Amino acid sequence: RPFVILKAATSIDGRMAGAPGSRTRLTSAAANRHVQYLRARVDAIAVGSGTILVDDPLLTARDVYRERPLMRVVFDRRLRTPPHARLFSTLSAGPVIILTTRDAAAAKAPERLALERAGADVIALDETGLRQALRALSALDVQCVLLEGGAAIHAAAWNEGVVDYVQLYVTPLALGVTGVPLFSGRPWSLSSLIDPRVEVLGPDTVIEGYVHRPH
Repeated sequence: RPFVILKAATSIDGRMAGAPGSRTRLTSAAANRHVQYLRARVDAIAVGSGTILVDDPLLTARDVYRERPLMRVVFDRRLRTPPHARLFSTLSAGPVIILTTRDAAAAKAPERLALERAGADVIALDETGLRQALRALSALDVQCVLLEGGAAIHAAAWNEGVVDYVQLYVTPLALGVTGVPLFSGRPWSLSSLIDPRVEVLGPDTVIEGYVHRPH
């Protein structure tokens, strides 16, 4: 499978959004520029369909040079991605891959056709889970993928043990107990990262490191 970098932005109290299903801007301009350079170095950006529905992101590497097209991947086992999503307006930046299940592709044939007409490559998998999906990306010559969210995908990736590197952008803002916790509140510690690195980006701090020893 590809090397997986989990990238997340959280408040100082470990929350990713103010409430479930809400779009919450957390990071500063300096941190956002840092993310663009990271996007320029990976083979693919991946998000869950929930991120597409809530944030409607472009998923492009902006204001930085990139040698080759950037693959955009949506994990969408229920085939919920709308064909009018903004990432389809940027197909010149790279292909859009929708990874779903065979059951969903069969049950939602009109939705699949609409996505393909919008420009997506829809790949139906026999198995559920991120490991199978990541193996499918390897077959597309993806060696490194940036997993940008949302909370459910991050939690699933952490639970399945497929995260190799964490890059966490921490802002000084506190969102409180109603906010959406990183990894759905599952216990983990920044101190567990291997070869950790800390950098201040304006008001924000990026903390990064390996989850296990690189080979």
